Amino acid sequence: MVFPVKVPYTVSADISKYEGEAFNTAPDLYYLHQKQAQLSRFSHDIVSADEQAGSLVKRMADFAGKTPTEDIRELALQFEEDLAILQHGVLKAICFCFPSGFKPSEKLGLNFFDMHLPVGDGERLRGASEKVTALISREGACFRRYVWTITSLQGLSQHPDLVRPVPDGISDLWFRTETQTTIGLSDGVCLFFVKVNMYPLAEVFQEPFKKTVILESLASMSDAVADYKNLQFIRSLLSHQSR
Repeated sequence: MVFPVKVPYTVSADISKYEGEAFNTAPDLYYLHQKQAQLSRFSHDIVSADEQAGSLVKRMADFAGKTPTEDIRELALQFEEDLAILQHGVLKAICFCFPSGFKPSEKLGLNFFDMHLPVGDGERLRGASEKVTALISREGACFRRYVWTITSLQGLSQHPDLVRPVPDGISDLWFRTETQTTIGLSDGVCLFFVKVNMYPLAEVFQEPFKKTVILESLASMSDAVADYKNLQFIRSLLSHQSR
């Protein structure tokens, strides 16, 4: 497990050059079954594409060596990862079966700046939007970024309509990570792959270093970030139970 937690917690476009595989070439059937379940339940919320996106979806399929299709939904069911395609920084197609508290279809047509307007303390991220867009859209460029949170909702999907149980303690919580990988093609096209992993927080806390860093990072978050990530109650709970 990549451990992406840092102290102090900051909201930034913390991307790094990457030279490995952008996606798992042998997808786990568990992810594919979970995607199908989410698409059956939330299809209109989690998949969307503009009228000209078909050729871009096919380019993504060709790049990945997948069954040719112009349907982002059909393509996404061939991956563990959630998928999106941007062109010149504008979201053209998306199939995020495992969103982190938002409805992906509402982001269609937005640029990198506008997509991150709701992010708490996201001024640095939004301020870097033009530079980030240029970097990740450069032909041949490959970058990776990690995002983490803690949630009481066990499943891969954190769709906003799903009810989050009120946790009583650490055993009710999950450590969630997103591995975000971008691939730049020609014509300003950027392919976006997001792999979600979930780990019982109690298991993560068995490593003293990770426990300490997570608690310190949570404590360093502003209230705006904690509110945005639904972490106010969880942060208080962990602070009291870890004393």
